[in-house]
Amino acid sequence: NHYDNGRRTALVAILSSVGLTTSTVNPAAASEEEFGRPMNDLTRQIRTSVVRGAQLIDKVDGRWERFSDDLGLGAERNQPKRNVIDAGGNQISKKVVKSDVIIDGNDLVLDEKFAEELLQECDEAFLSCLKSQKSTTAITKRELDQQIEETKRLVRKSFFATSLTPTVLEEFNFECYTHFKSFNEILVKQEVKFPIFKKDFEALIGNRLFQLAMQQKPSLRPASSAAPNLTTNLQNALQITDDIGNFLQKKGLITSWERSIPPNEDIEDFTSTAEQSKENFFVSSDLPYSLALNGDVTLGSQLLLQELGYRLYPSFGRWIIQKGVMQCFDETMEKNKVAIQMDDYYMDTSYSSNPDLFEVKQVLLNIVIQRE
Repeated sequence: NHYDNGRRTALVAILSSVGLTTSTVNPAAASEEEFGRPMNDLTRQIRTSVVRGAQLIDKVDGRWERFSDDLGLGAERNQPKRNVIDAGGNQISKKVVKSDVIIDGNDLVLDEKFAEELLQECDEAFLSCLKSQKSTTAITKRELDQQIEETKRLVRKSFFATSLTPTVLEEFNFECYTHFKSFNEILVKQEVKFPIFKKDFEALIGNRLFQLAMQQKPSLRPASSAAPNLTTNLQNALQITDDIGNFLQKKGLITSWERSIPPNEDIEDFTSTAEQSKENFFVSSDLPYSLALNGDVTLGSQLLLQELGYRLYPSFGRWIIQKGVMQCFDETMEKNKVAIQMDDYYMDTSYSSNPDLFEVKQVLLNIVIQRE
């Protein structure tokens, strides 16, 4: 903003005046060096001086930022929770649908039976996909269980930093970590082609978990229509996204959720047929929207696994939603081919310029329904 730019400009002027950001050089000599030749001493001196000056400015500016944070200076600093969905200049796109209640993390009650079934489905899907790629060296369920138990034994003390008895939610997060850590270690050991495996695994686990969710809540099944069309399908997809959000919250996997509302113009562009596009001189486009899952109980295991360099981690919400949204378009796939692209991002919903205060509190799913 204007204040930040003015502050940095002042810092540059002050540091330049005391000779900390630049050195006295001969411009003519500097211009004599031709492109592509090794740097001479003068050029190296100039570039080193510029880099050091920029580093010093950033360092001083960073200290001022932290000083301001510590004292709470400025009305725009350390803001409370804000809506990070579609955080652009379009005010219409910032409208959201959200869960009716926001559950405090300490009051969240995990459905332990359902949580156990989630991990069982993951184990079975993993073994099935591994066997399809490594039929001669595939492991058994017993061998997988043994490796998971061994992983638990090795990492439990380091995973739980305190000596306090873990809560049910913390234990489930730990179970997710040990299961998926074991999965990744097996994939590395057996030199499995990961992109192919991941695609097969996510397709299979998405179907398995959505079927499991429908057993618990039959209303998640997409409503059938006598005359299915893209408009109806899209309405069902947005509704099932909300229903799955409520389902995840009820099962104790998240504390709340928020979904962006696509602008009417985007919906019209997406649902237009080929004939309508020609008549009105526009081309049908993809439809993006976002779903924020707040307080995901598996956040810890997701982040830790990725910090270790592993690319397979528990994303129960993303897998269920991707399959649920896709099923809404099955009836019209012959006329209108549709694909679902979904990416997850980790967000801190409280603003602070101090990176030490960054704490992930939300998984933001960017969902794009693509016309093919």
